Amino acid sequence: MLERTFCHMAGIGELTERRLWERGVLTWEDLARCGDGGRHGTLWRDEAATSQERLAAGDADYFGERLKPGEAWRLFPDFRDRVAYVDIETDGGPAQVVTAVALYDGETARTYARGRNLEDFEADVAAYDVVVTYNGRCFDAPVLERGLGVRLPRAHIDLRCVLGRLGITGGLKACEKRFGIDRGELDGVDGYFAVILWREYENTGDEAVLETLLAYNAADVIGLEILLVRALNEALLATPFAHLYSLPVPDPGDNPHAPDASVLRRLAGRCLGGRHGGWGRRGKTRGETF
Repeated sequence: MLERTFCHMAGIGELTERRLWERGVLTWEDLARCGDGGRHGTLWRDEAATSQERLAAGDADYFGERLKPGEAWRLFPDFRDRVAYVDIETDGGPAQVVTAVALYDGETARTYARGRNLEDFEADVAAYDVVVTYNGRCFDAPVLERGLGVRLPRAHIDLRCVLGRLGITGGLKACEKRFGIDRGELDGVDGYFAVILWREYENTGDEAVLETLLAYNAADVIGLEILLVRALNEALLATPFAHLYSLPVPDPGDNPHAPDASVLRRLAGRCLGGRHGGWGRRGKTRGETF
């Protein structure tokens, strides 16, 4: 899709891009040939040549820095095998201490917990060129950098921005429900509950509680791949290229953790009381973005 994208180039916005498509200018090669040799023709040739060079070099950052957040889905077809889906959990306090991180690459989900292996996340995520989050530009990325010194890739597909561009708003769980994503035993568990789970684990050391938290965290990143493919397919309908780049919706990946039903039942009342009694802080931004 990138080789048919022009809106990341100097002097070309989305309206000009659409007009070019309508004129039959569908690739960077087409763009380099069009024009009358004037200012636009020279600029477009240079931009097309640079884009070809950067894509051939696998430079996802080049495109990630130039695409608007709502158009970052265009990175996915070219970099799918180098994508990391990332989500974090925090302690709910004002310092937003990272308690757990999940990373999924479309095949394997890995989790990292404070006091266990959280320091391993930095090296693992560095192996990827593109990161996918939900609301990660506002929350996950700055919290990881401030709290752990971890910088996510600059090529960042934030699904809150991508889905918002399509008119689909709300938190992560609401978006999942819109697309029929089923969380099974974890249905109804949200960011409040994740904070309660962490505090319960800190207080008791109960491994079943930590396992439930990590299962929730992993479910977040596994669902991101499905959301991204659904968003990409919808976004493509507004282009001439849906027949070229639309993808089958993937099956959910395997969750390496399993929630403990007794833990969920035991803590459910505490979670409900926190929501309605002013308990704690959400840890993430308004609009339930967990």
